[in-house]
Amino acid sequence: MQNQEVRVSINPLIAFVEATDRRKISIVKGQKKPSIFKVAPYATARVAMKNYVKGDFNEECIYDAIKRLKSRSVSSEWARNNVENSILALRHFIGINFPSRVGKIHCSFSKPENKDCLCAGVQITVAPDLIMRWEDNGNRYVGAIKFRIVKNKLNFTAGRLAASLLSYYLQKSVAEPGEIVDNAHCFFVDVMDDIIYPAPLDITPSLGIINNACSEYSTLWNKVA
Repeated sequence: MQNQEVRVSINPLIAFVEATDRRKISIVKGQKKPSIFKVAPYATARVAMKNYVKGDFNEECIYDAIKRLKSRSVSSEWARNNVENSILALRHFIGINFPSRVGKIHCSFSKPENKDCLCAGVQITVAPDLIMRWEDNGNRYVGAIKFRIVKNKLNFTAGRLAASLLSYYLQKSVAEPGEIVDNAHCFFVDVMDDIIYPAPLDITPSLGIINNACSEYSTLWNKVA
């Protein structure tokens, strides 16, 4: 019988890097046997955030989403919490200042067909919210945006690692021949903390950390039940 494919999503992997040994085991177990609960939280908020970027940063779509969420009837504690936290996320999001250069490029947006990339034998689900493509002076570029909607805040190192992983993912799974991955347009957005982390110009040090984390993660994966 073949071993189960070693998998992890971007947020748990970034948490794994600086986690305690006990927490690392917990992260691996959670990824190995994920919850069967299928309803994605923050769906309305996430769509509004994507429309905001695609619509030249028109705030109206954010306010419309908040209005719809406020008028929504909820029948469970989970749904009630999801609505309240979605509104909170959108209010945080509206205060985030995207770099001015983002609004100056005329790009097309697409959904990623392949949401994963492979690192040190681990299949990492990156699943960016937006893929951006544009041309400048005859060159073709690609970038990405990932929204992190979680109440616990990231530190600077974790945010940069996540943004670096976005760049790596684009290189391995998205960029077409002749396209240049622009690290300055690889944004990991920590919505609840009002911070945008761009990938560093040189992601090599970050990839070394991520590679080591994946190796350790893979070892634990094969040990824990």
